[in-house]
Amino acid sequence: MIYLAEKLYGIIYMTSRQVNLAIINLHSLKVVESATSNFFDNRSYEYKHNIETITTSLNGFIHLLKDYGVKNYHFWANQQSLDAISARYLGEQIYIRTSLRVRWLNTSQLTYYKAAAVITHLDNFKKLSLASTFLLSLGSERVSLSHFNKQKFASTWNIDLGAVQIHEVSAALKPVTSNPVEVLDDYIGSKLEHLRHIFFGKRAPSSLIIQDATALNKRFIPQGKSYYALNSTEFDELYRKIISSSDQFLMDYFNVDENDVARIVPYFLLIHKIIKLINVKKIVVTNITVSDGLAIERADKIGISTSHLEEMIVTAAENIAGRYLTSKSHRENVSKIALHLFDQLKKIHHLGKRERLLLQVACIVADIGNYINQQGHYRHSAYILEANKLIGLSNEENQIIAEVSRYHSSESPESQQPHFQKLDPEVQMKVAKLAALLRLADALDDSREEKISKISVSLRNTEMIISAYSNQNLALEKWSFSNKADLFEEVFGIKPILKQRRQLK
Repeated sequence: MIYLAEKLYGIIYMTSRQVNLAIINLHSLKVVESATSNFFDNRSYEYKHNIETITTSLNGFIHLLKDYGVKNYHFWANQQSLDAISARYLGEQIYIRTSLRVRWLNTSQLTYYKAAAVITHLDNFKKLSLASTFLLSLGSERVSLSHFNKQKFASTWNIDLGAVQIHEVSAALKPVTSNPVEVLDDYIGSKLEHLRHIFFGKRAPSSLIIQDATALNKRFIPQGKSYYALNSTEFDELYRKIISSSDQFLMDYFNVDENDVARIVPYFLLIHKIIKLINVKKIVVTNITVSDGLAIERADKIGISTSHLEEMIVTAAENIAGRYLTSKSHRENVSKIALHLFDQLKKIHHLGKRERLLLQVACIVADIGNYINQQGHYRHSAYILEANKLIGLSNEENQIIAEVSRYHSSESPESQQPHFQKLDPEVQMKVAKLAALLRLADALDDSREEKISKISVSLRNTEMIISAYSNQNLALEKWSFSNKADLFEEVFGIKPILKQRRQLK
């Protein structure tokens, strides 16, 4: 075989419509082989009603992976339509029938992996994103709109409008209205209302990348290519043609069946509104997928490549911190101190690169609860974060961030607390360790005046000496440190001691 098996990685990804397999060469990030299941029963896009189709396809994929000698493969699925308990039940049913463990992806993770894939694989992305560029990802349950500018991720928004929802609304409208397109247009417009104040008055031209538009991909993207470009005038001509056409014409024109045709007009209505909203001049349709993003992460994880795509997660955290008006200088100072502590204490905390990122994110967002009320702000921070999942983080990781924020101030994690009780033991330890580090860092900037220029750390048996370099009065910082150091000692069995070091002028 041309490709060495150890270079290959198998990605199985399931949506509410079908299951897909991609075998990818991690060195080139090129797809070697791909396969798809039949579409699920279009009368019900619920996983539980299609369990036989799912498991038959998965077992077939496992045989194909063995034929290619692929030993490294994982199975992911879109969790947008499932609550945590239902996902757990379904995952167990699949495991019993296939021996595959499913890794569920939430909306924020899907947005992250799709964006990562486009950033890496779209040929002209760097050039496009020099100016304002948006990525519109058409998900099964949600649509996401991400903004890039000056070749950097800027922000993302979720739109409560997905393929399944559109299918249900379209089917319901046809028998009861003489003009379903007009009603659909109003319905879609209502879902975009929360974006209008964001883009009101911003008329600088932008580009729009459209992802997961099956019909557009089939019609326009040439074989062997990953995208097709057109301008807004060309799209307008196509739009006027599509919204007045019959289903049969659309099925023939886009080469799709009845599973896809019901989505075409609603998605054109949505895209048309987005184009007007953000003043789009250039449109790029791409067939780059979630699986491409998952392959990039895997290549990063095993050291084949370095993408630095985690910067999107940090930017998303900065966005929410800015929205809730926290002090930028304070969160930067706390982050610097906390990450220094993390790096110097690796041999006692035994946490990895991912936990370091979670600590950085927690440093950024821990104080957002002050926007609600300064009293008990840490509790407010926690429930805000529980309701606003950060892009690129799993449900568990988002929960860790919320709990570390809850315990970064005066309240400590204890066994009798319901929030702490419900966490898995392994997660409890991560929360306790990260909260202990954050509390020390937060104490060292309690005055919000950046009095400490740098710190050094030394371990001496059951003591940790933190030397804080400053010529200013650190009375407040010392008092706060003494109040917040108990958690560190309780978790690690090491007593933190703060000493001030004067600096030579």
